[in-house]
Amino acid sequence: MAIITIHTTFTGELQIILEMLRTQPWERIRSPPSSEHSFRWEMVDFITSLTPSAADVSLEATVLWDSLPKQRDMSGQRNEYLEGSREDAVQYVLRWGRDPNSELCLLIHGAAGLGKSTLAHYLTHRLHAAGCLAASVSLNALPSDNRGPESVVKLVSREIGEAHPDAIPSILEAIRSSKGAPLAGLVKQFIVKPVRTLGLSHPLIVLFDSIDEWESHPALIEAISSLSSPSIPVKFILLGRSDPQARGLQSISIRSYPLQPVSTSIMVQYLEKQFDAVKWESGRPPASWRVIQLAELANGLFIWATAVCSILQKRLSRLSPDDILDSILAARRALGDTEQLATLYYQAIKWLFPDSEGQDLFQEYMGATLALQEPLSTADFARLTNLRTGAIDSIQADLKALQIRKVSDGEGSPTVHPARTLFHQSFLDYLQSPSTPPHLAFRIPLLDAHAQLAECCLTVLPPLLSSYHTTFDPLSLSPEHSYAVKYLAIHTHHGTPSLQPGSTNGWQRTKLCEQLEQLGTRALYRWAILLVCLVKPGSAMKEVKYMDNEVGRLMRAVAWVLRPDPQLRSLQVSCLEVAVRLQPEDPVAWGNLGWTYWEAVEYSDDIDAAEKAVQAHQNALHIVDKSGGDRGNTLFSLATSLHKRSILTGNTRDLHRSISLHREGLELRPPGHVHRARSLINLSLALIDSRLEITGTIGDINEVIPLQREALDLCPPGHEHRDIALLNLASTLRPRFGKAASIADLDEAILLCREVVGLRPPGHPKRGPALGALATALQSRSQKMAFLDESVRLLKGVLDLCPPDHKRRVPVLQSLASSLHLRFQKIASPIDLEESIQRLREALGLCPPSHADHSLFLNELAWHLTSRYEVQGSVQDLDESILLGRQSLALRPTGHPNRDQSLDTLARSLHFKPEHLDEALQLGRESVSLVSLKHPAYVEILMNLSTILFRHHEHSGAVDKLQGAISACTEALSWCPPNHFLRPKLIALQAKLAEVPSSNSSSPPP
Repeated sequence: MAIITIHTTFTGELQIILEMLRTQPWERIRSPPSSEHSFRWEMVDFITSLTPSAADVSLEATVLWDSLPKQRDMSGQRNEYLEGSREDAVQYVLRWGRDPNSELCLLIHGAAGLGKSTLAHYLTHRLHAAGCLAASVSLNALPSDNRGPESVVKLVSREIGEAHPDAIPSILEAIRSSKGAPLAGLVKQFIVKPVRTLGLSHPLIVLFDSIDEWESHPALIEAISSLSSPSIPVKFILLGRSDPQARGLQSISIRSYPLQPVSTSIMVQYLEKQFDAVKWESGRPPASWRVIQLAELANGLFIWATAVCSILQKRLSRLSPDDILDSILAARRALGDTEQLATLYYQAIKWLFPDSEGQDLFQEYMGATLALQEPLSTADFARLTNLRTGAIDSIQADLKALQIRKVSDGEGSPTVHPARTLFHQSFLDYLQSPSTPPHLAFRIPLLDAHAQLAECCLTVLPPLLSSYHTTFDPLSLSPEHSYAVKYLAIHTHHGTPSLQPGSTNGWQRTKLCEQLEQLGTRALYRWAILLVCLVKPGSAMKEVKYMDNEVGRLMRAVAWVLRPDPQLRSLQVSCLEVAVRLQPEDPVAWGNLGWTYWEAVEYSDDIDAAEKAVQAHQNALHIVDKSGGDRGNTLFSLATSLHKRSILTGNTRDLHRSISLHREGLELRPPGHVHRARSLINLSLALIDSRLEITGTIGDINEVIPLQREALDLCPPGHEHRDIALLNLASTLRPRFGKAASIADLDEAILLCREVVGLRPPGHPKRGPALGALATALQSRSQKMAFLDESVRLLKGVLDLCPPDHKRRVPVLQSLASSLHLRFQKIASPIDLEESIQRLREALGLCPPSHADHSLFLNELAWHLTSRYEVQGSVQDLDESILLGRQSLALRPTGHPNRDQSLDTLARSLHFKPEHLDEALQLGRESVSLVSLKHPAYVEILMNLSTILFRHHEHSGAVDKLQGAISACTEALSWCPPNHFLRPKLIALQAKLAEVPSSNSSSPPP
């Protein structure tokens, strides 16, 4: 590992050395050094003195590290922070970061133009100075080829490694081992784990600026939301326009900080500082009263003031700065304050392009750059768009007055960049917004912008594709040809409106449709070959002959080759979106599109993708119902997508419709059908989510189990889905045992779970859930000590597979605490009781008050603390138990399915205090009234009520309380199986109660 430690210094000398190691013979490297590079040669001598295998490790580490995406240099793109202008916000952020109990995320949100990005840059500096910065990423300036959520996670990881070199070995291991992992897993492997290896006493902060200006932000937020642990070593700051109620933010532990407009006095300071760079006609800055007027007109928006200053500093040839300032102030009086930014942008465009021809060129140029996916040289951009280079240069020069960000082209040729990397989002919104008043608008719809570039791609491609031959090297393509190949499908998808089956007239009349049809299937097949070579080297299109009317089928084939790489999913979706436009009555195309969106949901829990998956499958069903096709498969697809959407949104109507469609589809997949098992499994899963989680009646369970048994019969040993079928059946048999107390169900569940564990050996990604299911089933069989010991051992093993930030750690902690407490009740082990309390405290810490299981862990911890009070007599334990019990009961009002548990727990705690005996008795009776006779806890709840009644008799002498205690104890014994762990306690209680009538003393104790 020594060589890796050297690599983490990131010195230029080391990069030179590593390049030498890659490219030069060892003998030449070991030749005598020159004095001017003595340090370099000392390093070479050290590196080459290592074994060749160590050098190989270094080279591998370098290659792996270089595979991580890099953030674009933003140093020339940021506005200067006005010292002190946002110190209140900075201090708030620092306090939040230091607070160990603060939320996982802090969302700093506000309207466009308040200076959020400038604040983000300054916060990066302050957080770094405070030693709590992990990484800072601006999401509106991502490299065009690394804009996916997986790339962003890896980009953050690179930033962490460069700031904290000790984290690099963990990052390199993540690169090696995380291929194919879901996004939530990548966040843990590339961000959380490397930070944890640093062993810091405080969390580090990852800052994301412009969160909602990035198209994939819902997927990233959903992945972050899986990090529910307060002990996680990372926190996140998100800056954007969205308020906390925005879609995608409800499920995350987040604190809101609304960024307010700055005061007029702060804005005056900012303007006066910027005016120093303006060449005023008089040689003097404007009078103070004019600066104040301008500051008031800014209305707290830094972007408005920045745009004004930029226009004044660039000095338009036709107007002096003084004239421009007068015009801006006059526009306020003429148009009012309601559309400050729109008014300013409209004025600026009119100043920059005063005639209609110039304005048309501006709109054509901006339209192309709004949709542009990656930078192109001016010459290549001109050839692609058919704009003159002279016109492009002129427009770029003029637009620098509105260009807030600067991009250096280095020593290369002049370049045209995507508009999102140059202009403030408020300017881009102004150009695209349909709500801007017509008298202030220069609207360029994004759909039209993409259509414009799609048409450009289809114009430059035919000559290229007609000259294609089998030895053609895709890497030799010119930049404009390479661009056209890579982005044709994306521009066509986003440049045409969505279609529904039966409504194709609009698409068929478009120029894009005409161009695609004219290009023909043969030429498009060549395009497909080039595309796959460019974006997925090592893969290839199958040699298939396509008919002239099968362009849609070809697009489906391209999408199939691109799967399952998440980085290529947007391109895969675009190919299928084009396919359904070309063949809108093809249910297979719609089905493929729906499943591709479904895969995106599986990867990122993106609600928007879930909506589109349902719509695509709905379209497929509409076509099949009208024209025929595989209705069973189409029903299955739609039902599965509806179920997934219901999981994300909580919409029970989706779930009920999913069940109905699964039932209908199952009828079309009779016994013997190759896919019947899949239908049975998915129907049973939907029924479990719909019924067992809500009502959980024995009738619901009995409806599901036959489906699961049949599914298991259709998945014999060796079947790819056997482990799923086994686990599904086991997971339903165990709750039936809870309802019907059938030991046979429990024993079968244990056998099924053991088989699943065998099918998921150590190293299997889903071994943890299998072990957990077996442990839970064994726990229910706790009458046998061997089963209980095995349950504890298995659960500790599962816990080792669930680090503190793992989403399954909480339920595992609960199960382990329960098994430990059961073992304590059987053998009175104080070690088990202490560990159970420790595990519950950790679980409660992982479930803040807003968590669905918060009341559960309050109740569990209260119960276990009462057990410790009974053993050790600590009043502090009893008081805490009562406090937690009351909190749990408050969260479980009348009608809550688990209210009986909280009632019983609190009653048990209260009965130890004479002043609370009446309340304890009231709660205990209510608890018994809520529990069915066959409930597994019925015996214990009756025993607790008997104990409370007896205690009440001891203090009050009331005979009816004694009779009630005897009656409750007798009933509990009648329901208690011979080997139940509570039976000895009940027998002892019965004996104690039997002694009371013979006692001469019936007065209460003093």
